[in-house]
Amino acid sequence: MLQTALSLRDAIDGYFNKWMEADCAGDELSAEDWIILEKIKSFLEKLKMTTKALESSFATLDNVLLAMDFMLGQFEAGKEAHVDDPMMGPMYNSGWAKLDKYYRLTDESPARCGRNINPWNHLFRHGRYKPVESPLPPRDPPSKTTNEFLNWRNKHLQPSLIMDEYERYCKSERTYGFTSALSWWLEETQQKNYPNLSKMAVDILSIPAMSAEPERLFSGAKITITDRRNRLGSDVIEALECLKSWFRIQDFQVDDVSVAAVG
Repeated sequence: MLQTALSLRDAIDGYFNKWMEADCAGDELSAEDWIILEKIKSFLEKLKMTTKALESSFATLDNVLLAMDFMLGQFEAGKEAHVDDPMMGPMYNSGWAKLDKYYRLTDESPARCGRNINPWNHLFRHGRYKPVESPLPPRDPPSKTTNEFLNWRNKHLQPSLIMDEYERYCKSERTYGFTSALSWWLEETQQKNYPNLSKMAVDILSIPAMSAEPERLFSGAKITITDRRNRLGSDVIEALECLKSWFRIQDFQVDDVSVAAVG
C-alpha cells in the first residue's frame, strides 16, 4: 500500500490541489508526511525480504536466529540514525524492544526444556539416536596384580566403547563457507564422523522456519485427494506430498531421499 501511494504521489497531490474540500482537507499529506512514509517503506522492505526468505521452501529452523540477528541489527542502526526523530525514533525503539523480548526467550527455552525433560540424554543416549557400540580389536586382558594402583590403572586405561559424538563435535574446529547448517550435516563426511548426531541434526534442522511451506503443502493436498482418490491412506498421501515438495527444489539430490528415508 505504501509503495503504491508513493508511486502515485503526483496524482494524489494533484487530486487535493484540484478538488480541495473542507471535509477532506485534513487528509492531505504534507511534504514532511511523504518523507516519513518513504522512511517507513524503506524499513518495512527489510522486514518483507526477511519474511519472504523464511517463507521459502528452502528456509529451515537454523535460519530463524539468523533472521532475528539481522533484524535486531536493523533496529539498532535505525535507533542510532533516528535518535532525534520524534516519529521514527519511538517506532524503532518499540520494534527493538519487542524483538529483543522474543530473542531472549530463545535463550531460556532450551534451558527450561533441559531442566524438565533432559532431551539430549533421553533422545541421544536412550532413544532413536542411541550410539552403536563398535567392536574393538581383541586385546590381551591385563594381568591381575596385588598392587591396587596397577589394578586401577589397568582398569581406567581400557579404551572406551563409545565416543560421545556430541562432545567430539563441540571440540571440533569451526567450519566456514556454509550458508545452510542442514546442507553441512547432509555431507558424507559428517554422516561418517557423526552417524547418530547427524541423524538428529537432520531431523531437527529439517523443521521449516515458518509455517508457510507446510500450509502450502496442506492446501495442495486437495489436488491429490480427488473424488476418485479419496480412499488413499494417510501414509500414501504423506509420501506423495513429500515427493511433490522435493521435486520442486532444484538443488534436491537423489542421495537426499535416501538420507531422509533412513532418518
